[in-house]
Amino acid sequence: MRRLVVDTDIGGDIDDVLALSMAIHSPELVIDGVTTVGRGSERRAKIAAQLLRLNGMEHVPVAAGAQRPIAGEWPEWDGPNQYGNELADVPVNSQEDAVDLLIRLAEKEPGTLTIVAIGALTNVAQAIERSPSFRNNVKEIVLMGGAYTFHFVECNIVNDPEAAQIVFESGIPIVAAGLEVCLDLQFDTDEAIRILQNHGTEQAAFLAQLVTRWKAVGVNRPIIMFDAIPFVYLMEKGLVRTEERAVKVETSGTYTRGMTYVFESPFNESWPGVPRINVCQEVQAAKLMELFAERGLLS
Repeated sequence: MRRLVVDTDIGGDIDDVLALSMAIHSPELVIDGVTTVGRGSERRAKIAAQLLRLNGMEHVPVAAGAQRPIAGEWPEWDGPNQYGNELADVPVNSQEDAVDLLIRLAEKEPGTLTIVAIGALTNVAQAIERSPSFRNNVKEIVLMGGAYTFHFVECNIVNDPEAAQIVFESGIPIVAAGLEVCLDLQFDTDEAIRILQNHGTEQAAFLAQLVTRWKAVGVNRPIIMFDAIPFVYLMEKGLVRTEERAVKVETSGTYTRGMTYVFESPFNESWPGVPRINVCQEVQAAKLMELFAERGLLS
């Protein structure tokens, strides 16, 4: 079993809460904590805390984290669209902020904790800067973020490029799932709502409500399970093929700020000083989506 903490912008795109549901019902994983990032992080934390509560996991600490990036601000519209007033009284059971919780969980058993990062990397970057030992205590970071085969400013990286740069250059082993391997991981939104509404459990009813709210803000596409890949990589590594790449995060440029730049050359340069991370090259999409349907929707 793998010890992990989930650092998430849950409440924005719907895949975060569905991926967390999948992880909760995966016996290969032990969730030691959940931290939230993004505008309205306290409300995001309540969504996560409610999902855990409905699965008898009130003991898992949930901590709200950064509400602004290292530089600038997040846009006003980028808040937790799935939050409802019925969640106002849901307790969030950690007195720590997200950064201190990350540091404490990493110190608990050094070298055994995996961080699954499925939002902006602000909390993780701040933990690296706040605790000199953090980077040595973390086993690895498995994240969804960036684009490695085409030029595009993917959300989780561009939302805080300075934080991403700190994380990529930290020396912590990183596995990254980029946008290009996520786009086939689609599930019809109305079908997901129907399945959840008919499933008959309190958790399913809660998830159906969240998917319905997400759809209501005007999202005109199927559910895309971007954030499932890091969890599936930890559960069934054979479904995800990775290769090492030299990657830098671009923090300036009119068109390139927030891009993950892959250093490639026909002359086999070694690119000294450029961080090397494991980038997902291929995902067995059909098998991954079967696993998601089984554990994320039907559990």
